[in-house]
Amino acid sequence: MKWSWSRNPLVYSLVVASLAWNLFILAAVIANTHFALSRAAGGQYSSFPTGIRIAYALSFLLVAYQSVIFFALYQGKLVRPSWLPKLFFAITVLSVLANAASRSSNERLNVIPAVIIALAFWQYGVKGNKEEKAKL
Repeated sequence: MKWSWSRNPLVYSLVVASLAWNLFILAAVIANTHFALSRAAGGQYSSFPTGIRIAYALSFLLVAYQSVIFFALYQGKLVRPSWLPKLFFAITVLSVLANAASRSSNERLNVIPAVIIALAFWQYGVKGNKEEKAKL
């Protein structure tokens, strides 16, 4: 039996959970909660500075939009501009690297959802677009 990415409920659940975790952590930083202190910005702050909170608010908007694009890709809808899934894949790979390089062990755990999201954008966006173009 061949395992398939397309419309796989396990893949969908993992990506949704990963996106939700990212949004939760970003919202926790914006709200300056104690929970997020060791899970973001290298775990070096006892209270997040305003600049960090603004940057994380912009990241929250980006991840929210990334979620919308993932849902469209998963449903097989065409995403315009066509380079957007590639951009989100690249951004997520950078997120993997940034989280992996963190001094905080709690923040390094964020690599797991970031890898899941990167793989999903690769499969549904980058690779998926190549397959769609090959059909045309």
